[in-house]
Amino acid sequence: MHHWAVGGDIYIGWPDHGATERRYTIVDLDLFGKVFRARVTDGDREGGFMVIFDCPNVVLEQLAEQATNALGFRVIVSSLRTSIEGAIVRSFDYEWYPTPEYEARPRALATALAGLYNDVAPGQAG
Repeated sequence: MHHWAVGGDIYIGWPDHGATERRYTIVDLDLFGKVFRARVTDGDREGGFMVIFDCPNVVLEQLAEQATNALGFRVIVSSLRTSIEGAIVRSFDYEWYPTPEYEARPRALATALAGLYNDVAPGQAG
């Protein structure tokens, strides 16, 4: 589906803030069908996002609630839209810090969302 890989480029913007897409380098990623989590850098700072492509907002909200219940930490769907190489998506937000205590959260959430999405929208994950 997508060409992304660690060390590769990705173009991200935030249309709600008037920020057009610009190039970032992928530092870490999980791609499970339509569930995409990445940590990126612009060379100075790092940031991350987790999205599900082509997923209705009502389903995103349902998945965030189910993930919160499954994982034991709060997951919400951001109202801020993100543009990833032309696709407009809403990302999942959750508490995360670059410490050992929070280290497993991004991958655990990506894995949980992929499983939950398969349950909610069977046949749509690929």
